[in-house]
Amino acid sequence: MSEAMVKEIISATELARRVTELGRELSEGFADSDPIFLGLLSGAEIFLADLVRAVGRPWRFEFVRVSYGHGETGGADLLSIHFPIPVDVRDQHVVIVKDVVASGVTESYLASQLRERGAASVAFVALVDLAGERTTPFIPDYRAFTLQRAGRLVGYGLKGAAGRLGNLPFLGEVPRG
Repeated sequence: MSEAMVKEIISATELARRVTELGRELSEGFADSDPIFLGLLSGAEIFLADLVRAVGRPWRFEFVRVSYGHGETGGADLLSIHFPIPVDVRDQHVVIVKDVVASGVTESYLASQLRERGAASVAFVALVDLAGERTTPFIPDYRAFTLQRAGRLVGYGLKGAAGRLGNLPFLGEVPRG
C-alpha cells in the first residue's frame, strides 16, 4: 500500500487543533482528580502522547494491549485483552484513550473489567468515533471526530496493511482489501 493511495480526510492542523481542545476538556472534566490514562495498543500511541501533553498538567499513563483474530464470519473478533497494568486501578479515575471506536464491544468489556477491579470511574476518549458501526449501546465520553468510513483509516498512529502508514501526520483512508 503506497502513500499515493491515501485520501487525506483530517489534516495534521485539524488533528492538532482538536486534540488541544480535548486536552482542555479533560483538564476541566478531571480538575478535582488525578486520573490515570490507559492507551490501547496498537493505534492510540501518538494520540495519547499528544493528548497528555495538551492537558496542561502532569498525569500518569500506561498501555493496555487488545488482541484480535478473525472469526468464522470473516470479521475481527475480540480474542483477548492483555491487562498487565503496572498500577492498581482500585479507587482510581481511569481514562481510556482509543484510536477508533467502532462496535463498542471492546470498550464495553474493558470498562466492565476496570470496574470489577475497583476503578472509581471509567471514561473513554476516542480519536475517531464510528457511531454508525456500533453494535452495543456504548458511547465514548469524549471524541475528537465522528466519521463514517468507506475504507481503512490510516495515519496519526493508525496502521494500514503490513503495519505501514501509521507515521503519516494526517488521518487518511485507503481502500479496503
